[in-house]
Amino acid sequence: MKAFRKFSLVICFIIFASVNIYSQSGKPQYNLRCEREGLFLGNIKLELFPIIAPLHTKNFDSLVSIQFYDTTAFHRVVPNFVIQGGDPNSRHGDPSTWGYGDSTQTTVPAEFSNVNHARGILGAARSEDINSATSQFFVNVVENGSLNGRYTAYGRVYDGMNIADSIVNSPTVPGTERPLKKIEMFITHIGFNNNVPEIPTLISPQDGLKDVMAQLTFQWNSVPEGVLYRLQIAKDSLFTDIVYDYDVGRTSRTITSFEQGQVKHFWRVSANNGGHIGGFSSVRSFTTGITSPNLIEPLDSTTGVVTNPIFKWNPVEGAISYRIQVATATSFLSSQTVVNQTVTGDTYQASNLLPDKRYYWRVRGITSTYEGLYSPIRTFTTGSSTNIEENNIVNDFALEQNYPNPFNPVTTIKFAIPSNVKPSLVSGRREMSNVKLIVYDIIGNVVATLVNEEKQPGTYEVKFDASGLSSGMYFYRLTTGNFIDTKKMLLLR
Repeated sequence: MKAFRKFSLVICFIIFASVNIYSQSGKPQYNLRCEREGLFLGNIKLELFPIIAPLHTKNFDSLVSIQFYDTTAFHRVVPNFVIQGGDPNSRHGDPSTWGYGDSTQTTVPAEFSNVNHARGILGAARSEDINSATSQFFVNVVENGSLNGRYTAYGRVYDGMNIADSIVNSPTVPGTERPLKKIEMFITHIGFNNNVPEIPTLISPQDGLKDVMAQLTFQWNSVPEGVLYRLQIAKDSLFTDIVYDYDVGRTSRTITSFEQGQVKHFWRVSANNGGHIGGFSSVRSFTTGITSPNLIEPLDSTTGVVTNPIFKWNPVEGAISYRIQVATATSFLSSQTVVNQTVTGDTYQASNLLPDKRYYWRVRGITSTYEGLYSPIRTFTTGSSTNIEENNIVNDFALEQNYPNPFNPVTTIKFAIPSNVKPSLVSGRREMSNVKLIVYDIIGNVVATLVNEEKQPGTYEVKFDASGLSSGMYFYRLTTGNFIDTKKMLLLR
């Protein structure tokens, strides 16, 4: 997209030297008289958005009040895009300088919003610096969504777009976007529009929709003069617990995720016409689906897992059965899936997995009418064939990542003591290992000693209760013999 040429703005001594438009409510309106080489072309009538772009509104009004724009030109016309004007150089300066502005002009900070740059929207021209807008402006002659959020929209044409269409199709100087014949403007303030926007009517989703699992598109009707719509979604009908609060420049918005667990949500919409905000619509509701299960075992990234592991997960309220999938890749294509089983409980034992193989697994709940979302994917790696034949004897020290992580306030830490230690000559039993499992805060202070004793070879689980600790990052360290390993965990309250 071609950048708007502008490079500066209104002269310091005239900025904001207008009548006080804020003594009035609503949208200030202006008549823009257009002449081509002294011949009347027609009028374009504008109104500005003081509650959306107050600085640009006041700047424009300041310039109009001192007749700044009179005899300046529409120096740029781009069919199927915009017409642009308002450069002081275009009064009497060399046409090659039109569009480059005056370096003494004062700039206006950007006031980006979600207003859609639809046909007829008035925008502030600028250079690459987003805060470089001055007196130059452009009128969109088509919808230019690529400008949304990048240029300040601060008004609209409410009458006379046919004149803008005539201007944009003017013959131009070869190799430029400048009209062959100068098109001058004369702008005067003509009043205020105090209309309050109508209340939108909700279209979709229908009221009372249930089992919302993923994204949902909200839609409502457009209202006359509406340029922004406020979409609110809350977990209570009084909207004290608002989870989404958006200004939307169109009449729909898609939201990709909601809290699952059969949570009821409420939504409503109001309209903004740039001068006033209307009342909220009626309220509709929808309810999300069941939650996805929390996976328990095998722990994520566990190694040395037997080839007939038992999978465990937390039961989900509302689920009458579960679907477990185990695959050799995260895409879970049918050719990669080795387990695709429906079970009624919260455990499942697989069989005949391959040794020394990485697997991925996930579980979803099933109700009488639909299947819920899958859990986050976990991975594990099976042990070697030798290890399996030895009934899953542990061959190395290991410290697993705590689960859940983040946690509040209890989490589980799993570690392993190897079995490949020679038996005692006296007792014939495997030698014991002195094991220390200690939790530290972020600056190294000990906050808990979970284990400090002799341990036989095997795998162990320890619960860590952080009820007395504040939110933040903590570390836990396993020390036994020459083995030391440290991992992070996050407590979130």
